[in-house]
Amino acid sequence: MPLSYTSADELFEGISDAEAQKVAHLCVERRYRKGATIFSKGDPADSLYILKEGRVRMVFLSGKGAETILHILKPDAVFGELLLSEERRALTAIAGTEVIATALPKRGLVELLTTIPAISRNFLRILSRRLAKVEKEFGDFGHTWSYHRLAQILLQLADEHGQETAQGTVISLRLTHEDIANLIGTTRETVTTQLNRFRRMKLVGRQGSSIVVHRRRLEDFASSVEARRPLP
Repeated sequence: MPLSYTSADELFEGISDAEAQKVAHLCVERRYRKGATIFSKGDPADSLYILKEGRVRMVFLSGKGAETILHILKPDAVFGELLLSEERRALTAIAGTEVIATALPKRGLVELLTTIPAISRNFLRILSRRLAKVEKEFGDFGHTWSYHRLAQILLQLADEHGQETAQGTVISLRLTHEDIANLIGTTRETVTTQLNRFRRMKLVGRQGSSIVVHRRRLEDFASSVEARRPLP
């Protein structure tokens, strides 16, 4: 189930050059290899992160070890921002590629929120919008068929990670059918079946190992009555 994440531009909008220098002074750059865990569910929530380079997967792990990918982050994304409301991490962050991230310790964030009004306002607005979107997405999740969710996630990935070509929008991420299944809460076999159906309907295509989205057709399908019926 995809969730929305914040950009650094949103968090630091409206701050002065001097305030930006204060932010930079409090931050520490960290590097992670592909597959490395940035933080795990249950870890102390001690830092907010800003992704500078690479991709990060935000993952929920159930008690039985089942994995659900909640989002795939791109550069400028802010994550781990719920550290003020939780002592322990509820999610796991994994480097999907080589990653460079900036860490802002909790004490530094508290200092910024109490001394820079613009950051405090931005932070409250971001958390309020995030909560509203989470509530909507959890409400929608139980009332849409998995292939409607597949259409929605492909459109979101095309928006966030797409490259426009003459053939359509190429999703510039290496995603397995298992990855996509984890994003929409279904099985790998179901995703394979549904993607094959989408290809026959000319809603998506392939370019090497990448998915090509025919955006207008897929948008029309996602908003149609057909997309909200059980798969025949």
